[in-house]
Amino acid sequence: MTSIRFTLFFVVLLSAPMAWSQASNATVRGAVTDAQHALIPNAKVTLLNTATGVGRESVTNNAGLYVFPAITPGPYRLRVAMPGLQTFEGTLTVQVQQDSTVDIVLQVATANTIVDVVDVTPLIKVDSPSLGSSLERQRIEQLPVNGRGYQNLLVMVPGIQWSSHGHGIGGMVRGNGLRNGSNTLVVDGAPQNEVWEGWDVARTPSLDAVEEIRVEVNNSSAKFSRPTSVIMSTRAGTNQYHGVLFYTNRNSAYGVARRREDNFTKPPYVNRNEYGVSLGGPVNIPKLYNGTNRTFFFWNWESTNFLANTTTRMSVPTAEMRNGDYRGLVDVQGRRTTIYDPLTTQANWSRLPMTFNGVTNMINPARISPVAKFLFDRTAMPNLPNVNPLIDANWIGTFRRPLEQDTRNIRVDHRFSDKNLVYFRYAYNQHFEQYGATSAPFLPVNDFRTINQTTRWWPNHALSGTWIHTFSPTLNNEILISGMRDWHNRGAGDNKTNYSALLGLPNPFGAVNFPTINGMSLGVAGADYVIGGEQPFFLVSNLITAQDNAVKVAGKHEFNFGLQFRWEDVPKSIVSAAGNFNTGTQATGLYDTTSTPQNPIGTPFSGHPMANLYLGQMNYAATFRRPWAFLRRQEYAPYIQDNWKVSQRLTLNLGLRYEFRTPLNDRNGLLTSFSPEKRAYVVGSSVDNFLDRQATLPANLRALTNFGGKIITAQEAGLSNSLVTNNWKQFGPRIGFAYKALSGSKAFVIRGGYRISYYTQPIADWFGSQQNQQIVSASFQNSVSDTALSPDGLPNYGLRTVPQYFAGVNTSNNDIININDTRTIARGFSAIQIDPYLRDPKVQDMNLTVEKEIFDNMVVRLAYVGNRTTNILQTVNLNESIPDYIWHTTRRTPLPTGEFAGVARRPYDQQVYGSVNRLSSPGYASWNGFQAELERRFSKGFGFQMFWVSGNTLGTTGTIQQADNFLPNAIPLDERDRNRFLNFQRDPNTPKHQFRWNWIADIPVGKGKAFGGNLRGFVDKIVGGWQIAGTGNFRSNYYTLPTNNYPTGNPIEQYGEKYPIEDCRSGVCFPGFLYFNGYIPANQINSVNAQGKPNGVMGVPANYKPAAAPLIPWGSTTLPPNAPANTVLSQFWDTNNVWVPLNNNTVQRLAFNDNLVPWRNQYMAAPNQWFLDASLFKFTNITEKVALRLNIDFFNVLNNPNNPT
Repeated sequence: MTSIRFTLFFVVLLSAPMAWSQASNATVRGAVTDAQHALIPNAKVTLLNTATGVGRESVTNNAGLYVFPAITPGPYRLRVAMPGLQTFEGTLTVQVQQDSTVDIVLQVATANTIVDVVDVTPLIKVDSPSLGSSLERQRIEQLPVNGRGYQNLLVMVPGIQWSSHGHGIGGMVRGNGLRNGSNTLVVDGAPQNEVWEGWDVARTPSLDAVEEIRVEVNNSSAKFSRPTSVIMSTRAGTNQYHGVLFYTNRNSAYGVARRREDNFTKPPYVNRNEYGVSLGGPVNIPKLYNGTNRTFFFWNWESTNFLANTTTRMSVPTAEMRNGDYRGLVDVQGRRTTIYDPLTTQANWSRLPMTFNGVTNMINPARISPVAKFLFDRTAMPNLPNVNPLIDANWIGTFRRPLEQDTRNIRVDHRFSDKNLVYFRYAYNQHFEQYGATSAPFLPVNDFRTINQTTRWWPNHALSGTWIHTFSPTLNNEILISGMRDWHNRGAGDNKTNYSALLGLPNPFGAVNFPTINGMSLGVAGADYVIGGEQPFFLVSNLITAQDNAVKVAGKHEFNFGLQFRWEDVPKSIVSAAGNFNTGTQATGLYDTTSTPQNPIGTPFSGHPMANLYLGQMNYAATFRRPWAFLRRQEYAPYIQDNWKVSQRLTLNLGLRYEFRTPLNDRNGLLTSFSPEKRAYVVGSSVDNFLDRQATLPANLRALTNFGGKIITAQEAGLSNSLVTNNWKQFGPRIGFAYKALSGSKAFVIRGGYRISYYTQPIADWFGSQQNQQIVSASFQNSVSDTALSPDGLPNYGLRTVPQYFAGVNTSNNDIININDTRTIARGFSAIQIDPYLRDPKVQDMNLTVEKEIFDNMVVRLAYVGNRTTNILQTVNLNESIPDYIWHTTRRTPLPTGEFAGVARRPYDQQVYGSVNRLSSPGYASWNGFQAELERRFSKGFGFQMFWVSGNTLGTTGTIQQADNFLPNAIPLDERDRNRFLNFQRDPNTPKHQFRWNWIADIPVGKGKAFGGNLRGFVDKIVGGWQIAGTGNFRSNYYTLPTNNYPTGNPIEQYGEKYPIEDCRSGVCFPGFLYFNGYIPANQINSVNAQGKPNGVMGVPANYKPAAAPLIPWGSTTLPPNAPANTVLSQFWDTNNVWVPLNNNTVQRLAFNDNLVPWRNQYMAAPNQWFLDASLFKFTNITEKVALRLNIDFFNVLNNPNNPT
């Protein structure tokens, strides 16, 4: 989609850059020699910030070295003087956390010596093995960004991927295939990530408030706490007042093209307004205080109002279904489903077909349930009425996604003296949005959009202060204290309405969520008819950090050392839930008389959940959850780093960081775990404490005791109250080098290193062990599908009985789910063990880099980059039910029935416990790749950067299943070997190839330019002085091979865009491409109906042969082994059904699934994608002190639609 954005800036008293900052600081260092390369001690070195007039002085030591630590980003003048030698002066731009090494050669002074001022900003890093990129103010200001979040600028950083909230603001950054949580965002030294999932705070500082951004991706020094760091330095006041007023608009009225999946003639409405103001300068109070050269301020406010409407697809009930007409229940093969009347159920489990006025598959409209009527009345009618909703989406429309954001930032810098600098910053940001693509067809409930729509409010406060003290030219210290409060309210609904009561459904806990109603079997995955909404919750991240960082220069050594402390407090609400309510009761199905009375199943193509919904037939559930968790932990991290200038050519970087984190704990002692050895839940305090704090229910505990389960304390389990042992072994060494090889035009730098670092797994990944532990999260049910709750102890009770309850008619009484009756809790208490030796993920990364300046202002970089992560969190199954196919095949017996049906097939415990899992850290992943980069610093009207990154991320992901889930001898028994065998795979989210580029260029039109060089006055202001900038991005993609079919022996053939096709199976033809030779039923290849209208996949080539197919493909005539002779095989076409003989002389029909589909974890190349954005902009002076800046941004400027992946 192409879009255009107009931006208007008024800039008052155009300013120089910022004053001081803190942890975004850098170091300026170097050696001073004479013409014979002899080191010069005691030379006077001065570094002056040309924006603030603040300077610092030093002298070279006995090794001829000088160091200026804690230098804030900005423009500087470097001066070196020594009696008898020519004075040197150079300009230097210091960038965020990017140390500058400037080696200076002093020539012999003569009587006619003239000091030449040259730009000495280094192009090549000559003192460190780290890999990263700096985004200076010019590119932040001039490159096109679709949304005013810094994440949109990361396109300029090799090896970086990021996720977005969906508005181009906010995100989660990953470097070179690392996992979520491995990054940190630091704004002026203060962390700005919430620790729940690892996202940046919802609204990061306004781009107008950002001076520079540094992204450290690989082999950072010991001072850095995480594998990937984004260091942001905000702008500060200078000796000159300056301000900016801006307004930006993006609107669908201009420059929008249709996406491939859109079917509109007018594009969906999109309107984004961004506006703000900033002001900075010295703090001057007339007649009271003059802050010039001493005290500075910078204030910024920015607001965003964004309304996007995006196309989405969904299946919704047809008009006929809403009126009780279910004659349209026809699948893609034309097979009709018959529904049966549950009120006609006989003692032998037979039923009569549903009829109304003598017409089969018609339901008397008077029998519609209140719940079905409520939902149908609030669901849009199909706007593609010719599409069969069982096959494809019959409603296409737009969903509304509003966003409101606001950010305020103020910063004050003060110089007490040349040796004492302080700074304070306070920011307040807020974020409000509503989202949910599947909410589109639904009307509001009580004037609030709640069905399938999430509302999020996300304010954030941040405060930080820094004191930089210079003890001597060789000793400098920095103290930073910061605090952050990130407050998050998210969920569907208004947080007060009892929506279940509106529907007439049970809600014994008074939950305020809109209940999930699912199982309707209408539509395809991702576009099916499901009712619900995200469970409302509150989440707070309180964060306090304190750091002391020092730099000491001794001889050829520059020592960086310090201590960093971090305190996290994370309250999280865990509210009880109404639902879910499932319509898969088989109330309109028919008992298959060929199955066994001990394991009754339904007749194929009988009954449908949509008819069940119409009649109000559901399974009912309500979930109790503990109300709050108050999680806390601390982190202590001393470090030391020695940057050792071994010689003029060689620098060694030796560092060590030690990190100790306390395990996550609950303020109220409400942590839970499980002891497989003692077959008991483990709690961090006492059962009475859980009851007193309403973290469990008496009925839940009674059920556990009645079943034979128990609860023990942490001490009885041999654990501390945190349930996890302390890890005292998190040492993170760093070793690196940088070597300047050869001289003159042949000179180049080779550098590299190795690092070990750690990061915290996002709390959300771990929290399921606390939220879903059944003693604090009990599910109470009224179900006709759960064998353990069946009155006769046999499966599928709803298939064989006359219904007792009708949704919305006699279900509003909460006694339908009696939370005081332990019979509503089935055997099979779920339990999760937290591994007592749970460890933080550990990252080892390395690189070897060669850099060379090939022309003036142009450098080329080549690098090998690698990393390996261990201790990644994974779940290990210990007590899952043995799958149906494995059970029948290995034991040749029917499935267990009765009270113990839910536990009898489990390998660890067959009486009390259901799913028992261990939360452990056996996972691992690695990334290895190459980078090639060419960069030209902006000079003579042109600058660019382009880079190619190629690599693979391979690792283990997902659950480690127990061996009992597979056939004997099919998988390794050793847990580590089994993990690799089952879960080792490619990460499809990390592209194998990525090529990105960006540029800035002067347009040679206007006064003094190649074209129109004689233009003057108003004409020159209009046509002259324009610049153009842009960014481009090309990436490869992967898709996962399907696992619902089995290889046929034909090779996989990828066609790409060679064969355009139309899929007409739903009743309407949709265009696309036959990307590879997946399965298409033979009767649907280029097929037409009796009237000659296409009803299959049109355009399939004559040589098409599927590489995979179901075990019973369409048209099969040979009965599978053990199938009864009277089997109507056409009922099972396009399925993987098999018939397994049992020891009781019966045959069990079920789907084949040995959990080892040959194409599991297999990926193929998907369509590549590329984008190109551009920006046209200029500055025009209105008066001497007021300028106008005009931006026109073009997104996807070449209108490349990009096939979806």
